[in-house]
Amino acid sequence: MKVDLNDLCPCGSGLKYKKCCQDEENETCHGNPQALIAARFAALQTGEYEKLYATYHPESPFLQQFADRGAYVRFAGQHLDEIKLVSWQALECRQLDAQRVEQILVMEIAGEGEARFLYELALLVKTGAGWRYHSAQKLSDEDYSGSPERLDFHHFDIAPQKIRY
Repeated sequence: MKVDLNDLCPCGSGLKYKKCCQDEENETCHGNPQALIAARFAALQTGEYEKLYATYHPESPFLQQFADRGAYVRFAGQHLDEIKLVSWQALECRQLDAQRVEQILVMEIAGEGEARFLYELALLVKTGAGWRYHSAQKLSDEDYSGSPERLDFHHFDIAPQKIRY
């Protein structure tokens, strides 16, 4: 999905894209957890991996692997360009404390001729610059085979491996 400059920003801010998330220095799209998630998926759908990188929390385990933005952008271009994000949905959200929330995300992706669901329990952390994506516990459609709408925190809590990426 390509976002035009005069379209409403997919982050849900109510602003035009050119006045919001097009400028990665503008923190408007990170004012709440839902806006952060929408901005991340918009960047993923448009292949704007620099903007996706900018949403990570400074202490994210992922940034420890990709401290260099250019290395991440190259990696993402090689691996994520092969995958199409068909749809995404934010389900339940739970407040851990004043600075942290967990959000359940459902993604339908297509690649190599087949579509599948991926599930994520994202940890979002509030910083002085707005909300940032810290890490996530992932489940595949092999780990959870029920209806995406029925996924809840219990399914992540009982997962045998609780590795956060």
